[in-house]
Amino acid sequence: MSELGLDTRYNLIDNLKLVQDGKFVPWAETLTENNPFLFDLAMIPATGILSDQGSRETSLPTPQIINVGAGHSSSTVRWDTFKENISIFVDRADIPKHVLDLQPDKLAFRAKVEDRHMEGFGQGVTNHMFYGTSVATPEKFDGLDVRYNVPDDTDPTNPSSSSADAFVFDAGAVGVDSMSVWLVQHGLDKIKGITPINDPMMGIEKTDSGLVYQPTLTTYREADNATNRKERQTWRTEFEWKIGLSVVDMRAVARIRNIASSISTIDADFLQLIFQAEEEVFKGSGQIFAYVPKRMMTFLKVMAEAKQNVIYDSNNIYGIPLHRIGDILLRPEDALKIDETVVAAV
Repeated sequence: MSELGLDTRYNLIDNLKLVQDGKFVPWAETLTENNPFLFDLAMIPATGILSDQGSRETSLPTPQIINVGAGHSSSTVRWDTFKENISIFVDRADIPKHVLDLQPDKLAFRAKVEDRHMEGFGQGVTNHMFYGTSVATPEKFDGLDVRYNVPDDTDPTNPSSSSADAFVFDAGAVGVDSMSVWLVQHGLDKIKGITPINDPMMGIEKTDSGLVYQPTLTTYREADNATNRKERQTWRTEFEWKIGLSVVDMRAVARIRNIASSISTIDADFLQLIFQAEEEVFKGSGQIFAYVPKRMMTFLKVMAEAKQNVIYDSNNIYGIPLHRIGDILLRPEDALKIDETVVAAV
């Protein structure tokens, strides 16, 4: 049986990289991402422990015109049910006692390690919000990509093909790396994050498990005898987040996909699709956000220099400067890919 490798545990070699002149010197945080989608998403208790169920309208009553003295019939509201799943995300930080003992500032080192676990945790949850799927793993909730995937080649607001998904607009790229613009209108009856009904945390839960004994064999079994069973003392921190995504109103999201992501192929045609989605998909006065990959921000800045399609505005709900297209606020999202596979419209 082999022991855990140097790439899977904190060790003395890594530890010495952080000590200079007898002082703890934190490592540079070079992998931090900017993902505002989770920041914007309202977190609401679900109706169940690991799921959220509700109903949405499918049709409204229609009034009738009658002759004087004639009777008329009753009409009804029609609705359908929906169910959204909640997934349990977990992570664990294990720091060997010997490694921590050698640190000049033990609290600072452990806090730094836990902070970076939190950063990675947030990135993983955000990635799943967009690209997660329950197709092969039912314990996962569906992200936005699997719900808004196949564009319609006639009218995305009312697909004529049963194979197309509503509110997915095709920007026309073929056979190249592509990217998407996600237009989102947040709200309790729009799109929201969900947590278990009995979960008071409504966020990442961090638990200090203290000093524990950790098996160090990669193929550890309970049946192993005392000679083979190796353990070490480890300071352990557990992380857990029970969270899901609930799209109550499908009109709260629109996707402009198949936008060629190469800098040499800048094409402003996708702006027309953004404006079409803004006017024809979304209902109500709620703010619309555009979540875009960083490459898209490059596109928009280049076009702003030439055509002033993008306006810089400091009057918005955050009280800080944000780019916008018309009334749509732009939110650069590191989690969004620029190498999406093109999906042909049907």
